Amino acid sequence: MMSYKRYLLVVIILLSCPSLVWGNEFQLVPSISVKEEYNSNIFFLTDNISKDFITTISPGIEMVNNTEILETDLLARLNRFDYADNRELSATDQLYIGKFRYRATPLLNISTEAGYVRDSQPDRDIGTSGIILSNVPRNRYNASLSADYQLSEKTALGASYAFGKDNYESTKYSDDVSHGVNAGLTYDLSQYIQRLKGRVNLGYSNYAFSDSKIDSVMGTVGFSWDFSETGVIIIDGGIRHTSSELSYGLIQLNNDDWGWVCNVSLNYKGERGNDSLTYNRDITPASGLNGAVERNALILSTQYRMTSEFSILFAAGYYTNKSDAGQFSTQAIDWRSILISPGVRYEFSKDISLEASYDYTLIDDLTSNTTVNRNLVSIRLYIQHPFWSK
Repeated sequence: MMSYKRYLLVVIILLSCPSLVWGNEFQLVPSISVKEEYNSNIFFLTDNISKDFITTISPGIEMVNNTEILETDLLARLNRFDYADNRELSATDQLYIGKFRYRATPLLNISTEAGYVRDSQPDRDIGTSGIILSNVPRNRYNASLSADYQLSEKTALGASYAFGKDNYESTKYSDDVSHGVNAGLTYDLSQYIQRLKGRVNLGYSNYAFSDSKIDSVMGTVGFSWDFSETGVIIIDGGIRHTSSELSYGLIQLNNDDWGWVCNVSLNYKGERGNDSLTYNRDITPASGLNGAVERNALILSTQYRMTSEFSILFAAGYYTNKSDAGQFSTQAIDWRSILISPGVRYEFSKDISLEASYDYTLIDDLTSNTTVNRNLVSIRLYIQHPFWSK
């Protein structure tokens, strides 16, 4: 009941104070989506497999207010999951996000973001990490602050801080807290190659779990290149040093590890479609698993518009999550995950769309020598309507 009261409070605040937030561009956009899906393996098990039909209803409201110096984006959404047979798994998840970007001077921009997510679905992290969980509720808090400053016509400096916290409502999973600080310098190299910029980045990350603490320092060099008016490629590569403190009861082990990090991103946006291909390798928390992992993530996403209303969608991902026992985690972690998702979308208008998709997921746990897969078929109707705009 409290979740609905909190959601209603956000709506009331947005509606009651329009005169305080109106600027050059103001929009208040309520939305709702209804999704029906068939899940062939809810918990990704090899035996005692649970199958079910799941109905998801997601009401939301977003407020966007942009002026010459301040951009504001506030979003609140509920996700109600109703299982046809496994009624005990039905739940209401929540999401609240606030983003602000402030142009302090013509050369200095400051951005901040904060969010709270309460989720409970076993596949909640599949699309971002390839890791599966049970239906234990998780409360996730995150906040970030960043700034970018144009030092000269060719040189720009950026810095950021990010905070994250995961709390699980069960001792089955480990809570964690993370901090990250990054600083980067970009330099315009257009005198050599048009629209080419060099990049240097330094970063520090700290992850704290119930039985482990990890500190990681990394440095990268790379470039970004707008090779056309619609395409950009970013490549960064470098090294990292990671220190781990792992506790096994009264015994504490320390470990130092060197490795390499990489980030490659290729994005194309044309008249008929959008395409994105990314590869990332770094140390990152394994949420709920009491440690961090070295993760490789290769993700492809594409959308091609056949007509003004009809589009073909395709997404695929390959993830590896690995840590030896005593390396970044108290337990050995070695997962391989493959996700493939073709789909179609029909847009009745800019505010109403119907989408159908098929998702195939394969999880290979090398530590337990088990392989599981899941088939997911879904159809989703999305409706939004800006009823207050300026």
